[in-house]
Amino acid sequence: MSYHPIQLLPEPRTLDSWMKLLLMLKSLSACNIEVPIFLMHTSVFMSGLAFSIYFSWRLTLVALPLMILLIIPGLIYGKYMIYLSKKSYKEYSKANTIVEQALSSIKTVYSFTAERRIVERYSVILDRTVKLGVKQGVAKGLAVGSTGLSFAIWAFLAWYGSHLVMYKGESGEGFMQLGLPLS
Repeated sequence: MSYHPIQLLPEPRTLDSWMKLLLMLKSLSACNIEVPIFLMHTSVFMSGLAFSIYFSWRLTLVALPLMILLIIPGLIYGKYMIYLSKKSYKEYSKANTIVEQALSSIKTVYSFTAERRIVERYSVILDRTVKLGVKQGVAKGLAVGSTGLSFAIWAFLAWYGSHLVMYKGESGEGFMQLGLPLS
């Protein structure tokens, strides 16, 4: 009579392929939501740029290079978060594999008293994910903190707008409407 262990969970490869499939489906559903939002923001930006040029082309020329200061932190944050999420996914996959192997061969683990060693390996991997979570939190904090640049841009645009009103003869009625789409 031969002993065949009963498998409670699928093989790690099978579970990993299911996770990849679920992530792919999640990203497709996110694309269905994100593309219209991107198009909405792009159209708001373009129409705001057209109104800005209509109200004051001088202030628009000054404001356009300043908008790069708002774009750069967002791009850096996005790239860094993608990098951290990939690393986090790999670490969680390793932890998942350890748990799956321990549960699939629980009798062997129990007979060799390897519970402590498996728990230690699992804890080490989860400690890495905690460190990645802290890095994500710091990155989010820096990204949110960089939005303070918009106040500095507003202050500069208000100063330059007042300069244009006082010394260049432009009317000041459109400057507040101009600042909204630009920052």
